[in-house]
Amino acid sequence: MRVLRVTLRVAIVLAVVLAVIVVATSTRSGLLWRLSTFTYQANVLAAAYYLWTLAWPRADARVGARGAVVLYVLIAGVIWNLFLTGHSMGYTFANVLLHLVVPVLALFDWLLIGRDQAQVRWWQPVVWLAYPTAYLALALAVLNHAGRRAPYYFLDPGTVGTATVLANIGVLAGCTLALGYTLLVINRTVATVR
Repeated sequence: MRVLRVTLRVAIVLAVVLAVIVVATSTRSGLLWRLSTFTYQANVLAAAYYLWTLAWPRADARVGARGAVVLYVLIAGVIWNLFLTGHSMGYTFANVLLHLVVPVLALFDWLLIGRDQAQVRWWQPVVWLAYPTAYLALALAVLNHAGRRAPYYFLDPGTVGTATVLANIGVLAGCTLALGYTLLVINRTVATVR
């Protein structure tokens, strides 16, 4: 199990680092703009978390932090694949790494690693909403007014209208919470099977 753990986590870290390098060296909009997006922030957070667990294996005991990281990269992947491929450069190498490869590897890690892992507590998926909520506040208050296009059209009142943005926020929050509780159920189910 240790080899699988290390392999999955090294693959996640390398995928994120490679995507960031490719974007930094090959795009007109540059890396700083990309780092203002939820996808890049979530993936950099994931790489940092998994690197931390590789350097300090006891970090795996923080199942709440691990669940949050998995949730964030899954959200980024699902939203991009469902709603944003037509509004982006499509399935570029970096986009495939960040929106497909990392979420799938993180989900496999969630399902397969952590035999002695603690169970996710019932309140943790609610706490996991803190970062997406903070990002949402940033996107609405700053990024939509930064002189560039909004990072996400569905959060841009100028594109879809204020009422639609509010509805989208409600749907995003509900789906994020549902996905968080799905991870909780998976955590508890897998723990009983192990």
